Amino acid sequence: MRSREGAVMRASESLPPSFVLPAAPMRHDDTAGERVSGGARISLRRTDVVRGAGSAAMLIALAGEIDASNSGWLTAQLTTTITGVSAGNAAAGYDRGELSGVILDLTGIRFCDASGIAALVKAFRHAQDRRLGLELTGAHGRVARVLQITKVDEALTLHPRLEGALAALTAPRK
Repeated sequence: MRSREGAVMRASESLPPSFVLPAAPMRHDDTAGERVSGGARISLRRTDVVRGAGSAAMLIALAGEIDASNSGWLTAQLTTTITGVSAGNAAAGYDRGELSGVILDLTGIRFCDASGIAALVKAFRHAQDRRLGLELTGAHGRVARVLQITKVDEALTLHPRLEGALAALTAPRK
């Protein structure tokens, strides 16, 4: 996979989150995954907790392409993460009451087809079923356009910055 600078990245290298709040302590876990199938590559990295004014969330940074060859893997990874956030993870140093939800950082996503959209919608519904918020940040270019054309942005709000996604998690839910 090529980074924005053109350097080749190995699967074992962590992907940095696209946005970091000033003075927002983060704990990083070692949970990263990558799926390569049929030429499409997607990677996922969880940043344990990001904090904003009055909220904390699990940040999941995605990179690569989401298509039919890897959307099932992505759905399984997101479902597992959301279930874990819902149940709480004392070993990670937080309880269920501390986290407001999950933020998906799509800054590194270059392509997303219908199966990728379905994976995002399934994750959103899974989070709703567990009374958690799920917000999107960093979608740009063709990915943002596809989310707008398909009207996914009406259910899942697209935030240009991480701060907006964190603020949305503290807002009262409808």
